[in-house]
Amino acid sequence: MSASFASQEWADSLAMHLTDDARVRTDSVTWVFGPLMLVIDADTEHCFEATALHIDLHEGSVGGVRLAVPADAARVPFAFGGSLARWRSVFAGDLSLVDGVTQAKLRVRGDLPTLERHRDLLGAIAAAGGQIETLWQDEVEPATA
Repeated sequence: MSASFASQEWADSLAMHLTDDARVRTDSVTWVFGPLMLVIDADTEHCFEATALHIDLHEGSVGGVRLAVPADAARVPFAFGGSLARWRSVFAGDLSLVDGVTQAKLRVRGDLPTLERHRDLLGAIAAAGGQIETLWQDEVEPATA
C-alpha cells in the first residue's frame, strides 16, 4: 500500500527501513552529530504544505523519524531543504543529497565537509526512502469543488 510522501505513515515506514538497513547501521556508526532534517518546501500547485522529516540518528542507531515543522530545522545540526520535485529525485536515486547541495538543487544548513565524509550514510538514507511505495502529491489529481 502506498503512503503519501512526508506523511506520518511515510515517516514511520522510513524509520522501519532505516532501522532494518545494515548499510545505515554500519555507515552511521561514526555519525555523532545527532538528528538531521529533510525540509520539503510548500507546493501550492499540488496543495502541499511545507513540512519536515526529523530523523533521529546517532552512532549506528535510528531513534525514529517524525514529522516536524520546517522552523525546527534551526534546532538540528544538519538540515537539507528542497522542493517536492527535488525530493522525488533524491528518493528515486537520481540525485544524491551531497550532489544536490553542491549543484545548488538542495539547500543545506550544516558543515558540508562533514556531509561529504558521510556521503555513504546519506546515500543509504535516500535508498531506504526509495524502497517505500510512495504516493507523490504531484501524481494526485487536485480535487475539484
